[in-house]
Amino acid sequence: MAALRHVDGCFGCSTSNPSSLGIVLTVTDDGAEGRVRFGSDCEGAPGLVHGGLLATFADEVMGFVPHGGNAVRLTAEMTIKFRRPTPLDTDLVCRARSGGLDGRRFTVTAVITTADDDATTLADVEATYVLVNPRPG
Repeated sequence: MAALRHVDGCFGCSTSNPSSLGIVLTVTDDGAEGRVRFGSDCEGAPGLVHGGLLATFADEVMGFVPHGGNAVRLTAEMTIKFRRPTPLDTDLVCRARSGGLDGRRFTVTAVITTADDDATTLADVEATYVLVNPRPG
């Protein structure tokens, strides 16, 4: 299966876009993993990460789950359940794995935790993605 390619200026994971969140993505045996640390410029409620950035973090990692080869995938639907407040300046991990498949649509689930406590869930996420078109190798 061809590796998924991102655009160089991706808001989530680019190393060349100065506005990028700096999410570091890796493929795992059962899906994908992302790591990020949100500083004070990402504050929502006092001392806490803005929930929209947590959703973006999850979406970026979930969209990186190997499925459909090099096809472009778009988020069709996403549900996030915030379980605990997420403090700023904390190393976060999002682990995602593929769920069911229905034609060009596939589901992904993810959990966001802190890097030093993967037993305490900060957010649970479910999403449906649609494969749009394969890209040449």
